[in-house]
Amino acid sequence: MTRPQVINAVGFQLCWFACVVGGSAVALPAVSIFLLWHLRQSQKNEWWLIGLLSVGGILLDSAWLNIGLITFANLTLPVIPLWLALLWCAFSATLLHSLRWLTARPALLALAAAVSAPISYFAGSRLGALEISESGYVVIAISWALLMFIAATVWKKVTL
Repeated sequence: MTRPQVINAVGFQLCWFACVVGGSAVALPAVSIFLLWHLRQSQKNEWWLIGLLSVGGILLDSAWLNIGLITFANLTLPVIPLWLALLWCAFSATLLHSLRWLTARPALLALAAAVSAPISYFAGSRLGALEISESGYVVIAISWALLMFIAATVWKKVTL
């Protein structure tokens, strides 16, 4: 991995902890700093792809919220909390950088997402950021695999 890819990977992990543990008040400055750094690293056409994946992820998580697969304490809105929306933005900025080797292989990215996404949501639930129903983990695995396969296929055609 190159130095910028390592910084991208570490920066995302710091954003994950800031978002999940710190909530929206900590997530906003952490993700803002990460995305500002990412401005210097980004590729042509990358930002609209980051935006599309972020919106897709926010809609996906909001759908899970509305059907009761995930819940958040004290949330009365039909959309996910700001910290989780910001986490989608930060994650989207990894696919052409620290996760580039996976993004270039859509099927492998889908498999990795099917395994790692439920683990990430489980870790978030253990830290008290959200609650997930039993069937939620299966839905998360399948939907993340599909979303990542579609994103990688589109990104591969547009930028790789």
